[in-house]
Amino acid sequence: MERVSAGPDDFELLQRWRDGDQLAADTLARRHYPSVLRFFEVRTRLAEDLTQRTFLACVEGKERFRGDASFRAYLFGIARRQLFRYLEDQRRHDRLSSLDAPEPQPGTSLSVLVARREEHQLLLTALSGLPEEVQTVIVLHYWDGMMAREIADVLEVATSTITTRLARARQALGDRIRRIARRGRASDAVLKDLDGWVRSLADPAAMEAIRPRLPQLVARRKW
Repeated sequence: MERVSAGPDDFELLQRWRDGDQLAADTLARRHYPSVLRFFEVRTRLAEDLTQRTFLACVEGKERFRGDASFRAYLFGIARRQLFRYLEDQRRHDRLSSLDAPEPQPGTSLSVLVARREEHQLLLTALSGLPEEVQTVIVLHYWDGMMAREIADVLEVATSTITTRLARARQALGDRIRRIARRGRASDAVLKDLDGWVRSLADPAAMEAIRPRLPQLVARRKW
């Protein structure tokens, strides 16, 4: 029986893109654009723009590749740096804004109004109140299926550090859910299977329910 070729790997496609191959560019974008877009969507109003900047930095070779990580880790490392630059710009802008401007309410960037299920509402609200680094670890592990070694490559830390951060992230998310939610069916269900419910947020149907309101909701977030 003839074996079917798996096709070029991501780094080969990237090199072809750098050499001007538009088909390679389209193939690479189809593979990774949705997950990079999702990485930004829940945290910024400029998700499309930052996703495009990430791929541009990738193809232009501005970010150095060490040679010992997966393409996905390389790509999300670029995405993470793009996000931090954006957030720093936002903080700088906020510091220059009028002190008389109304202060946004914390914990409302992923409003409970945007999710179809009560459990998702609770999770999104809890996630929005966690530090950015904790959110990043959760998103990469639960939504993009990265294991500790690959996340370590993205964040440029030891694998053991990520193992510890993942455990602390789960604990922090669970603790926040207990603080913000009344005891009831939704909170009990989420806490009983926290890993499963967090992973379910990456389901396309769940993201489609969230996506239409994200630009307005993220605009209310206090960075």
